Amino acid sequence: MTIKGIIFDFDGLIVDTETPELKAWQELFRRFDVEFSFDEYAQTIGMIYDDTSALDILESRLSTPIDKARLFKEFKKRKVELIDAQPLRSGVLDVLKSAKSIGLKIGLASSAKLEWVNRYIQKHEISQFFECVRTRENVANPKPDPELYQATLACLGLKARQVIALEDSINGVSAARAAGVHTVAVPNSVTRIFDFSQAHLVLKHLTDIPLQEMIAFFEKQR
Repeated sequence: MTIKGIIFDFDGLIVDTETPELKAWQELFRRFDVEFSFDEYAQTIGMIYDDTSALDILESRLSTPIDKARLFKEFKKRKVELIDAQPLRSGVLDVLKSAKSIGLKIGLASSAKLEWVNRYIQKHEISQFFECVRTRENVANPKPDPELYQATLACLGLKARQVIALEDSINGVSAARAAGVHTVAVPNSVTRIFDFSQAHLVLKHLTDIPLQEMIAFFEKQR
């Protein structure tokens, strides 16, 4: 077997953080009688964790300045409340267990902060599966730059062709492909509107095929 590792994205892939994030933004905008469209939100998916561009949109639609620092703090509080109620996405735990059982090295590559990632992999009791976690603190350039994947590969001690990446966003898929990693897109309810033809394989859910079949798919591509 030439596949020796698997790298997970976090936001939207392990836990659907994007649907709650959209809801939190929309609730905030409605306090000002302003609508925040799905299309506008979609442009921010896969960006860095503390992206505040939505507040720039809000302020541009109002006749007076807003306290962005205060509003962003309130947004983050509500977002966390909503995300805390989210389960692991379907199939995540099964893939982690399968990967562990067949001896794959398991990594995590996220443009979010380590504190954020740790909060949820510990909450859901899956931190022990990851041999390597690399986040925005480890690189100069987050996704779609390939640097996060390159850092994770180096940490795992594997070459790109030996690894499968699981991603839910276009930025994530672009980063993995640019790093030369076999790339599987597993869009969530928010990101499924995008064109994932750049991915080597697209699944509706991680439960669509067993991990061994996924590995076999890429073994045949050699």
